[in-house]
Amino acid sequence: MKSLVRIAFLLATTACASLAQVSQVAVINYSGFNLTAPIAPGSIASAYGGFGNVATTSTTTASPLPIALAGISIRVNNRTAPLYFVSSGQINFVVPNATESGRQTVEVLNGATVIASGTVNVWEVFPALASSDTTPTSQAIAQNQNFSINSQASRAARGEIIQLYATGCGVTNPVVTDGLAPTALSPATARTEAFVANLPAVVQFAGAHPQFPGICQVNVTVPNQPFVTGQVPLFITVGGIASNPVSVWIH
Repeated sequence: MKSLVRIAFLLATTACASLAQVSQVAVINYSGFNLTAPIAPGSIASAYGGFGNVATTSTTTASPLPIALAGISIRVNNRTAPLYFVSSGQINFVVPNATESGRQTVEVLNGATVIASGTVNVWEVFPALASSDTTPTSQAIAQNQNFSINSQASRAARGEIIQLYATGCGVTNPVVTDGLAPTALSPATARTEAFVANLPAVVQFAGAHPQFPGICQVNVTVPNQPFVTGQVPLFITVGGIASNPVSVWIH
């Protein structure tokens, strides 16, 4: 489980390398790497820019997540964000839960000094499913009911539950503390729906992941229809807003 989620969310440092030389901060939706998509409170986002001579630092185990790494911190609308990763060109962080909707300022600090700034659109929800790349048929980062990683060689069965991983599902009830994994089951408050092979699929659970802050886990039952087989499309909606399309393998 930990290695799967780590691959999906925490160690990708080159997907938008072309942004690393810009002087201003460019913040993007981390899951899906959509350059124009908004971010949502409680989600993981990535900031790209020139942050000076920063030694690469990463963390996946600290609890709570730190608010500074290698002397670097990041603020969204004056709220300091928990950090997953910091380097001279990229910062992966969790958007504070209390961040207001609208165009918000993002600032990168070295100690108490602001060294870069920019703006980003914040929506209440904006779901983005984790996937192997950004093509419409991209393999979802998903687990089958037996916890194997979904792939062409390891397929889910019709009628079974698959676990999807996303960001941007919005606030939960109870609300999760910034930078901490939930201490109790914390479902998302916005309605979550799923569609597998263009069929409505039952969502068993959508909410905060039990181990990793900023990650939304969505458990979906694969429709038990004979034509749902092979590589099939999948997407979710949260609060009526559709995620990026991905695919899963079914036998």
